[in-house]
Amino acid sequence: APGESGSGAQATEQKNVETKTFRIVSFLPTNHLFTRDVIPMWMEKVEQETGGEIKLEWAGGPESIPSPDQFDAVRNGVIDINFNTSSYYGHLMPEMLALHLSPYSPAEERENGYFDYLSERFAEQGLVYLGRWLSPANPFHFWSNKEVSTIEDFKGMTIRSNPTYHDILQALGANPVDIPPSDVYTALERGMVEGFGFPLLGPHEDGWTEVTKYFIDEPFLNQNATILMNAKAFASISPENQQKLRELTAEFEAEMMAHFEKMNEQERKAITDAGVQIIKLNPEESQQFQELVTRVKWESMAKSAPDQVEELKRLLLKEQ
Repeated sequence: APGESGSGAQATEQKNVETKTFRIVSFLPTNHLFTRDVIPMWMEKVEQETGGEIKLEWAGGPESIPSPDQFDAVRNGVIDINFNTSSYYGHLMPEMLALHLSPYSPAEERENGYFDYLSERFAEQGLVYLGRWLSPANPFHFWSNKEVSTIEDFKGMTIRSNPTYHDILQALGANPVDIPPSDVYTALERGMVEGFGFPLLGPHEDGWTEVTKYFIDEPFLNQNATILMNAKAFASISPENQQKLRELTAEFEAEMMAHFEKMNEQERKAITDAGVQIIKLNPEESQQFQELVTRVKWESMAKSAPDQVEELKRLLLKEQ
């Protein structure tokens, strides 16, 4: 039931501390590799360090509120906190798709003004931007059943995709196909697709490596996962704990970098042991690939967020 904040918070008195309970919903299921350990780590950190004022409940993933509806749910106060990605709310805030283009770590974004830019944009939506949760240690890669040694090899390939990199595949001359994750294994097994796009983590656990030959070790795009809080819910906690919540999330971002870097190291061994061959493009091909990705995504930003693109370039392009 909604509490005094109007955003689902509930208050009780305990040892002279007003305890408020906030509900979290994630765009991925609670048992997913990217959420099952990570979100509880953040919850425990916050609860321990805020002196009993904040209690957190993870209400679930898309089974509780469909992923495409979660941004509106946190904005409208149906839930208090949302672990989401800008892919699901980019149609409402197209400038947030530039999260993919940041070449910086979360700590660097807090120093160079990009974090403040994001905070201002989210504040206009009635949201508090606390930070990132899936770190830049989780970029996307392409996986394939065809050996790829040059970017020309992508031409004509049919690859399972999602809107994040449809335009990249099209620029490579490949054919992107929308296939839900539950059907990827079958699509690979039956040869309906020759590969897929995904981070390093996940495909092995889901069994996709049983029907995949190659991992193309050419990372592209930063992760765009955000922790958003309803502004009224945030305002309902003490100023001291508001500041703590911001600081704890900044610490959490650094912890997630280390957490996923370790997991990635282990995963590389796991997929190799499973028979997947790791392919690296040579330096010239790698440069061409990265230049194509950057060009395509900035062209997309210029179309979707024309009023913001120059400011975004100022913040995100290292060479001006």
